[in-house]
Amino acid sequence: MHYTVGFVIAALLRHAQGQSGNGIIGFGISLYEDLCCQACHDSLAPLYLNCTSFDMPSMSGTMQMGAMTGVTSSECYVSSTPWLQSMAYCIQQNCNLDGYPEKKQAECFQKQAVFGAKSPTYQQSLPATPPTDELAADAMWLNKTSRVNRDKYYSTHGSEGEFARSEYLHSKLAITLYLLVIGLFVLCGFVSQVGVAFPKVQKQIFASALLPKLRQYVFLPAFIGSRRLEPLPGQVGYMPRRTLSIFIVIYVILNVVLSAVGFDTFQPNTMFKSKGFELCEYVGNRNGILSLVNAGMAILFAGRNNVLLAWTGWSLTTFITLHRWFARISVIQAVVHSIVYTLAYWQPGYGGASEYLAKTGEPFYQWGIVATIFFCLATGVAILPIRLNFYELFLALHIVFVVVALVGCWYHIVPHFGYEFGYQTWLYICFAFWAFDRLARLTRIAYFNRPLGSKAVLEAVPDTHVMQLTVHPHVAWEFGPGQHSALNFRGVGWFWESHPFSVAGWRGGIDTSLVDTAAIQEEMSKDPGAMTSTKQVPQVTPASVTFLIRAGGGITAKLQRRLALSTAPRITLPVYTEGPYGGHRTRHQSLYMAETVLCIAGGIGITGVLGYIQEYTRVSLPGSDALDASHGIFKNTKRFILAWSAREMALIDHVRQTFLAHAPGVDCSFWCTGASIPMVALEETGRPDTTTIITKGVVLGRMETEATLRHYLEEGTQTTVLVCGPSGMADEVTQHVVNSVRDGYSVDLIEEPFAW
Repeated sequence: MHYTVGFVIAALLRHAQGQSGNGIIGFGISLYEDLCCQACHDSLAPLYLNCTSFDMPSMSGTMQMGAMTGVTSSECYVSSTPWLQSMAYCIQQNCNLDGYPEKKQAECFQKQAVFGAKSPTYQQSLPATPPTDELAADAMWLNKTSRVNRDKYYSTHGSEGEFARSEYLHSKLAITLYLLVIGLFVLCGFVSQVGVAFPKVQKQIFASALLPKLRQYVFLPAFIGSRRLEPLPGQVGYMPRRTLSIFIVIYVILNVVLSAVGFDTFQPNTMFKSKGFELCEYVGNRNGILSLVNAGMAILFAGRNNVLLAWTGWSLTTFITLHRWFARISVIQAVVHSIVYTLAYWQPGYGGASEYLAKTGEPFYQWGIVATIFFCLATGVAILPIRLNFYELFLALHIVFVVVALVGCWYHIVPHFGYEFGYQTWLYICFAFWAFDRLARLTRIAYFNRPLGSKAVLEAVPDTHVMQLTVHPHVAWEFGPGQHSALNFRGVGWFWESHPFSVAGWRGGIDTSLVDTAAIQEEMSKDPGAMTSTKQVPQVTPASVTFLIRAGGGITAKLQRRLALSTAPRITLPVYTEGPYGGHRTRHQSLYMAETVLCIAGGIGITGVLGYIQEYTRVSLPGSDALDASHGIFKNTKRFILAWSAREMALIDHVRQTFLAHAPGVDCSFWCTGASIPMVALEETGRPDTTTIITKGVVLGRMETEATLRHYLEEGTQTTVLVCGPSGMADEVTQHVVNSVRDGYSVDLIEEPFAW
């Protein structure tokens, strides 16, 4: 699977190469491949031959040659001795200097001089005696065998050679950019896969003295300060973790370098009237191509079905962060592309505003302006305040703007350039990434659901703003911790909207949990030896997936209103689920080595850790599959702790009764920060918090995350902290983990972030 991305790109390039005039320059398209032949052709082809036909427009006054249009057909060229001999002699003299063998000279003569005809051949067309007359620089006719004008040939050869060199370099740098990014992710994923597949290697890595230093200074901290998941002041965005920030900084610098290096000019130039315009052409083309490359990567990294997600095990938040930065770079390069092509018309030899305005009247130029504007709009609506407060509106506008921008790119490129330069291939890659993800989503929906959707039951958690949704998919998937699923609520919201929710719990078609945990525990207390004889009793149950959803804005508010309008405590509604995302084994690499697992959750973030609790309980209870337990992510775990803080006591009670009642092996601590809580059964506790008053086993007040973390850390014990909660809390825990690593504890961190 991890080769899919590279395969898509390679397949597209091969497909493009198979089309006439398609591919990309240097990979399927050879621009001025036989430069000496091309220069001979382009130096002589503008001249009239004796067989050239002219259209004479009807006009009063004297007819002048400049008013007539000459058309030289291929039959005329093939039958013209001056043309054939002049071309053959030009090729012989100049291609010998370029080191072309005679066979190649003959091939390019057949292509350039006789347009593929079998005869006359190159040898037949060589003049018996070399011509002595050289064409004048302003010659209009070729009516006898002549030498090509030396200055004309020199400027044509140099102009086309420099243009070709520049275009080849554009392609090489663009492919290099793709390969560097995808290759880096494949390499990182390979390292993670090796660690999971070979426990001894993983154990050596974790025992390395270098790993704690890397965690302390590179892997875990924020780039600057302690904010990572919490928005920066003014909601200008997020500060990625240090490793990601370093990659982004290097990538930005790399794009600046690739956009600005390797340019040269050639004068006198037959294509451009000035050195300034020539340079603008090269810079504009480079930035235009790199913009499409970064647009392709932005689309790839926005996809839920990106195979690099599964291969690396990195979070979707990481990929979405990179998606935004790829998109920003793409937009900047598109703007640079537009600016330099605007400035080009103010270069010497061009008409400035008048010529620019005339150019903007051409459709391809107008579509280029449209593409740039809509790329900018797509980035503009993606600012954090809009994403946070108007997510559905942002998503709809974002997709529409990007589609319009890509359509604009197509009509900017293809009608003007055709398929000769292969610029459209970069768009093919963009379309392929987008189509692959959308097709994968539709396939998932078709596989996991009935035609009219899966049955789902929605009920309110009393005295909270939280709802519990239980979905019964048509096909049970391979359930596991750390998963989420995208849900589309038919009849609620727009038909194209689907939103990700963390999987809080699941039951499969065959539930292998113990029939009566409490009874078995009681039996074990009477007879410890019963542990070895207790067996799992499979129960055939309908497959179901449970989600806890806090009502906010958008789709969750609509669900809450629909539930409130019902007289029943629960309602049934059709839901389309895309099945499981996330939960990849490389994501859980540090859990394989953990002896202690500490889950710190805040608010509705409990949904991000309940799956881990269910998995731990499944493999640790008496009677569980010994082989499964020895190979699972908790194979070395001896202690599992949950520390959860929430505002509502009712939510804590609901989770304890619904999800934690059959998790006796988990050490649970609860904090309630709600203002008004019925105080019952007060007692003193030794929990790691300054607030010691508890009610019903719940500490009243705020969890002190540092004290909680330090309470459970032990020297010489490998601990993995799993955090899921509000951004401020997650950043706080991250900083405490970094400090603990600094103090010599062996501790790692897994985040289940809220930020999308």
